[in-house]
Amino acid sequence: MRKMIKENAKAALRLNYWPMVGIELLAGVLAGGGSFSGGTGMNQEQMQKIQDAVQNSEIARAIIGTMLVASAIASVVALLYTLLFGNVIQVGAAGIRLGVYRRQGFRFVDLFAGLKRYGRTVGTMALYTLFTVLGFCVFIVPGIIVALGLFEVPYLLAEDPNISGMTAIRKSWEDMKGHKGELFVFGLSFLGWFILTGLTLGVLGVFYVGPYYAIAEAGFYHELHANDTIAA
Repeated sequence: MRKMIKENAKAALRLNYWPMVGIELLAGVLAGGGSFSGGTGMNQEQMQKIQDAVQNSEIARAIIGTMLVASAIASVVALLYTLLFGNVIQVGAAGIRLGVYRRQGFRFVDLFAGLKRYGRTVGTMALYTLFTVLGFCVFIVPGIIVALGLFEVPYLLAEDPNISGMTAIRKSWEDMKGHKGELFVFGLSFLGWFILTGLTLGVLGVFYVGPYYAIAEAGFYHELHANDTIAA
């Protein structure tokens, strides 16, 4: 199935190349509230100099205190942005990727489809984020397992904006039973592309790997449920 999904994703990307490059770039910017760094951006040597200065200067203490407060504020702002808007964009992007994989087409405005049921979308995605973060707080492996188990949540919301938060969480967890390993291996199969993206300083990611992987991931969700309508 993995090979088929990849071939279908490549074909879908060829049909919608520039629109998908634009969509993924825009989605990355709009959903990237978490990229507001809560760090100070300083290396270890610079931090050591500041620590030495703090020991000898009241002004330095005030400066470092201000920097820490600014860092904390930036982290809170980033979190709020992600929860209140970034996650909504994720749902819209998931819907677009599904439409492209299924050859159904899309509109750029669909990126904001999650705003139509804003409260439900925000609440559900907040639960999705919370459970994923809690998983990683336990350890890396449990975090990965939780993330794989909740993989479907944005797609479920994109297909059914009226689905409740806990229903989406439970459905994704049930649907992914026996498929978490498949999804993990599916992601690893793109490792070579991710390495090439790093070697090109992200350029290849913007113009090929990002859109390709996004459509392929949506394809994984689609193929997992390809027989649902027939079974019904």
